Amino acid sequence: MATERQITANRQNAQKSTGPKTPEGRAAVRLNSLKHGLTAQTLVLPGEKEEEFNALLESLAGEHDPATATEEALVAQLAMATWRLRRLYHQEAGFYTYKLSFLQSLRNGEKLDNPVGLGLVANCSEDTLSMFSRQEARLERSFYRALHELQLRKQRPAREEEPIGSAFHSLFPEPSTKPYQPPIPAETSISTHDAISNPDES
Repeated sequence: MATERQITANRQNAQKSTGPKTPEGRAAVRLNSLKHGLTAQTLVLPGEKEEEFNALLESLAGEHDPATATEEALVAQLAMATWRLRRLYHQEAGFYTYKLSFLQSLRNGEKLDNPVGLGLVANCSEDTLSMFSRQEARLERSFYRALHELQLRKQRPAREEEPIGSAFHSLFPEPSTKPYQPPIPAETSISTHDAISNPDES
């Protein structure tokens, strides 16, 4: 258990580190944690440049100006889909280069860097090229879904910020501090006709 002195010291230290205060400062650091999480080895592979991915992320963030955590996640999806699409294009180009070289070696060095050679590669590599096509379609869907959701969010009218708990208090208002006063019944009058036609039962 922390002592009262330690708790007080922690509170004082917390006041000293509140992060950037200006809009420019907040904009500069808003994607720091996002970059750290996204530029892991699972995304930026050996041979790729982390700074290029960060530049792509910054460019998309500057274009779409995310204002919430959800919008930042959508911008991240755009960046990841774009980065993987670029990688896929390089893979496809590398695959064609490799297969052309392999086919040339089978043909005693015959030059195949022409449409005929590309056709031969496609003819003998249908499964691999279909895989490239499926991956491209999946990444493009991911990109355009995120883009569409971002555009929808930007078109929605901005809601006025409400204090935390305001929705709760509107449903469950604070009890009144005034003393309870029973309602005063309205005065009723009985006409002479009613009194005669409806005499009290004895």
